[in-house]
Amino acid sequence: MLLPVPADAAIDRAEQLLQTTDGDPWAEADLLAGLSLLYAYAGRFADAREAIARAQSVYDRSEAKLRWATAASLAGHMELIAGDPAAAEHHTREAYEALRAMGERGILSTVAGELAEALYAQGRLDEAQRMTEEAEAAAGPGDIDAQARWRATRAKLLARRGQFPAALRLVDEADALTSPTSWEVLKGGVLMAKAEVNRLAGAREEAAASLRAALRIYENQRAAPLAERALAALAGLTGHPGTRPA
Repeated sequence: MLLPVPADAAIDRAEQLLQTTDGDPWAEADLLAGLSLLYAYAGRFADAREAIARAQSVYDRSEAKLRWATAASLAGHMELIAGDPAAAEHHTREAYEALRAMGERGILSTVAGELAEALYAQGRLDEAQRMTEEAEAAAGPGDIDAQARWRATRAKLLARRGQFPAALRLVDEADALTSPTSWEVLKGGVLMAKAEVNRLAGAREEAAASLRAALRIYENQRAAPLAERALAALAGLTGHPGTRPA
């Protein structure tokens, strides 16, 4: 779910569709899986966790391994939004291991990129580096989501090693990949990565500009927890807590 429409509107539509499933467990589970992530974008984490647990229960009972793994990856993404990278790693690693066991590579590339981000957020930089390499190797040339994700995390890793030109080149590539799309949350994530690279490079004005752009995206899409994260990062950078840009 890359949130091409505001979260509240998407939730309303998904909840309406949920009422039309007529007790079909598969239709309900598929809707709940997507709805869980929408709830997370809206900051409704208890609802999000309940929805993904119900979806995974259906997939588990039916031995629908690919759907179960996809739901596990959504649970991981949801916990990243919630700001719990350890929980995100737990769920995402479950998805990663399940996909590897199946020999699946299309979804694996994105999941590996998400696992890299969860590891990076915990300061486990060498592990995050290895996971970006796996994501890069698995990603198809036209897989914009996976290609942007591994670049964004790798760029931050390079910046932490002081390799700023290489870091900026990679994050600019990720920005160029996502800019033509309507995948607003992915665009915001790339902008957040660009802000971190510039902050580490000492380019505070450029970092602030990226954070303001990310904040606008998140506020427009009603992704409240992500907007709060961007605002906090901007406050930390500018020294003006809680101040929204004009």
